[in-house]
Amino acid sequence: MKGLYKKFAQEFLPHKIRYLLIGESPPRTPPNEGLRYFYNNNDRKRQILISSVSYAFLDEKFYVEGDKRRFLERLTEKGIFLIDATYEPINKVKEERVRRSKIKEAYPRLSNNIRCLPLENQAKIFLIHCNVIKEVGQRLREDFNNFTFYNIGFPRYYNDERFKERIEAAIRS
Repeated sequence: MKGLYKKFAQEFLPHKIRYLLIGESPPRTPPNEGLRYFYNNNDRKRQILISSVSYAFLDEKFYVEGDKRRFLERLTEKGIFLIDATYEPINKVKEERVRRSKIKEAYPRLSNNIRCLPLENQAKIFLIHCNVIKEVGQRLREDFNNFTFYNIGFPRYYNDERFKERIEAAIRS
């Protein structure tokens, strides 16, 4: 992690991580707006990921006008943490090849970030984006073969039922 992203995430780092989510990247922040990021409590726009993660793990729906801090604290209490494959916002890059190359280039940092986390021995790791799955999923499995990985994919809409079902199935396994 780097810069402001690390600062925001550190506040919600569990003592022991039971479930690690690996996303693609933080969203691009338009000029003159506050930083858009999963852990930025001031971020009130486009909350599809926090919404679906809260629904899947807490069985409670988060809406934009909701209290994001409360949801983040509850996720922390349950040992849930999210990091990104790259901290260069690539969500608006149209060419999949370019997005995947950015993820591949960032793999050493991703690997180091994972090694520095307080993961439980039986932690489960969820890959939350198809580009992460396709570009570094196998390498993660090889480098961290003592953990169980699940290809979850990104939610399609707020409080995505299929996303929730995939998370719940992985937790039960």
